[in-house]
Amino acid sequence: MEKLTTRKQYDDVKARVEQLIAEATQKGMLEPDMDNAYTQEIALLSQQMSDYEDEYLNILPLRQKSPLIASIEDYFYAHGMKQKDGAKLLGVNESQFSLIMSGRRRISMSFAKRLRSKMGIDAGLIIDYA
Repeated sequence: MEKLTTRKQYDDVKARVEQLIAEATQKGMLEPDMDNAYTQEIALLSQQMSDYEDEYLNILPLRQKSPLIASIEDYFYAHGMKQKDGAKLLGVNESQFSLIMSGRRRISMSFAKRLRSKMGIDAGLIIDYA
């Protein structure tokens, strides 16, 4: 696989991928689980683009939400609550709670205990992701 080293090469490969996607879509050759010349070339070129992006463009990867935070949000959704309601339920101010939910503030032991007692969040999940 040829390594991309210039922005022009990257832009050319990107244009080729877009062309391949358009052609494959038009011909019905880009359905899930398909393996054909289009999907193979798109995969190869996409990997070249990804390698270039990692090395030269400093694109940060998307952050994945912690399973603990997702569980708290699921609780809110199931109970028709907003984040401010959750802060009140858990006995913290809204700004502290916002920092916890965004991952910018660590969860204290007392807060972890309230997650378990007030929301029924699994203790193992709390221990693994707090």
